[in-house]
Amino acid sequence: MSDTDPNSGPGWNDHDTPYGTIHSYNDPGTLGTGGNAGSHTNIGPTTRLSIPSTKTYNGIYMSMCANNLMAHEGFVNAIYADSKGNPTVGIGHLLANIDAALGMRFSKTYHQSLGHGDSTNIEVAATSTDVRNGYNQVLNHPGSRAAVHLSNDDAIQACIADVQETEKGLRGLYANYDHFTDNAKTGLVDMGFNLGIPRLRNEFPKFNAAVNRGDWGTAATESHRTGIGDKRNADTAHNFQQALAGH
Repeated sequence: MSDTDPNSGPGWNDHDTPYGTIHSYNDPGTLGTGGNAGSHTNIGPTTRLSIPSTKTYNGIYMSMCANNLMAHEGFVNAIYADSKGNPTVGIGHLLANIDAALGMRFSKTYHQSLGHGDSTNIEVAATSTDVRNGYNQVLNHPGSRAAVHLSNDDAIQACIADVQETEKGLRGLYANYDHFTDNAKTGLVDMGFNLGIPRLRNEFPKFNAAVNRGDWGTAATESHRTGIGDKRNADTAHNFQQALAGH
């Protein structure tokens, strides 16, 4: 569940969402100048998300999880195929079937001619047929991307929901999960999201035992996964090393 070709372009924005205001912005030192500005094209590889706290989560911690996942999954507003050919959108959000896609608020861009050589792009809600066609296109041609896309807000909201759903499974594996440091939980969310809770439970017994006894040094060593990039493994191990240091 990864795509290393996220959208690019300037991204100073405040997004009002049901979760509160989400601020997405580029690092001022590396502010991009390419790409198209707009609500579905302005988050790039240097973007950092700052998510405010709500009644259900701490914003600093949720921002850590979202930014970590975005660094390794990418941020793609259009439906695309992940490394296994599965239709995916946003920050590695799996669309397991067409109903999952139809349940999201996709849009499409309509190019309107104004005459005299002028034109404009208009965002309109995608129809169910648009979504079906885009989903099937990606399913049958994994190298393509659908013409329908999510807004940045909806893509970020899907990531928040994915983190919260992953945490439900992690609480079933680790009795003291809610008392772990933010770094430890960020690393565990990455493991659970990337592998899936069943694989994490069944294929990483030494890792799970280390986490449950609070042995973060061993957890860092045992967190190594095959089939993913070295950077992701290193970042996850670093999170557990930070937990070992009490952070």
